[in-house]
Amino acid sequence: MDILEGDVLVIGTKEYPIKSCGDWGVAGMNTRSFRHMARTDASTKRTKKGEPAVNLTGLKCIPLMPVDPELRKRLALETPHELKQTFIADTTGFVHLIVEELKR
Repeated sequence: MDILEGDVLVIGTKEYPIKSCGDWGVAGMNTRSFRHMARTDASTKRTKKGEPAVNLTGLKCIPLMPVDPELRKRLALETPHELKQTFIADTTGFVHLIVEELKR
């Protein structure tokens, strides 16, 4: 799936900078179960020529969840903002995203 650190996850009208992105190889996770959980519409943006532009659309993800302190420490993500996580699937597999929830 074409999602990179530095892209922006868009859910509704909120934008969440992607801090970490990685394949999530969970054995036994069937796509039917995932589709049942992944009911949140999402898209991504990527900066091109200095301007954010839509990159992927029509994505489904599970609702954002807080990142536990152990994971935050392991990933060494330094940010004053709250970190959230979600999972997205396509036909090639699953992606685990860690995003920042910017307080404005």
